[in-house]
Amino acid sequence: MDLKQQIQLAQSQLAGFEVPPLPAELLKLQAIFQTTEFPELSEVAEIIGQNTVLTGELIRVANQSQFLRKGSDSVQTIKGAIDSLGMTKLKNLVFGLGFKAQIPELAFTELMEHTLDVANVAAALSHWVEGIQADEAYLAGVFHNAGAIIMEMKFGEYRSTFFNTLTNCYSGLSKEIEKYQVSHGVYGLLVAKKWRLDSRYAQVMLMHHQRNLAVIKDDHVRALVAIIQLANVLVSEVSFDSYIGQEVREMSATTREELLIDGDVIDEIRTALLSNSLV
Repeated sequence: MDLKQQIQLAQSQLAGFEVPPLPAELLKLQAIFQTTEFPELSEVAEIIGQNTVLTGELIRVANQSQFLRKGSDSVQTIKGAIDSLGMTKLKNLVFGLGFKAQIPELAFTELMEHTLDVANVAAALSHWVEGIQADEAYLAGVFHNAGAIIMEMKFGEYRSTFFNTLTNCYSGLSKEIEKYQVSHGVYGLLVAKKWRLDSRYAQVMLMHHQRNLAVIKDDHVRALVAIIQLANVLVSEVSFDSYIGQEVREMSATTREELLIDGDVIDEIRTALLSNSLV
């Protein structure tokens, strides 16, 4: 079954099913961002402030080591977060955080924890990849499993299938398609459309289990996919330890070759993940 057929099947499977919508505040921000490149800071801050969960998440993330400027004081307010991050990073982060705020009750805990760990690791890895910003790596990480979340909501009993795609990151996806006729990457495309995400994130959602990275012709998208794959490897190493199999080791080798990140950096990020200092 080709991609077009999978998309059509996914759409029919989701007939009458409501994909989590954008919060009203994000719709307002999206309208502003589409009409001007330099929106009024006070207006943006006021809109974010209408959503207490989004406000708390933004301030929390702005204080993480991946985003806080070196030597800067901790961020305490929405305005402080915007000043520290800058409007470009803010645009990506608020959509990732908005999605995170929508789904805490929709999927099993391990799926949510894994997704957010990957987002944090991806943001940390991005500092060592030319041309990739921490905010876009974080957004890609938050959304990369969006299709898996939808499959859990739609079908239930998805837990074992999801874990299999982590420990068998290539063959597990084939088994998922065999069981559901559609992969969670295809469901991710439907979420990307609903949330009006840039096409590069839709491609990451679709291709984050791609075995041959060379088929991804866009250098930026290929780097993002490799970052998300390597982040998945590191999170799986910490989560599953001795259960890491050949496919995960292959993904690790492939992504390290693609990204050319020094082994000492990988070890440092792994240690930070183990100590929970990336959060």
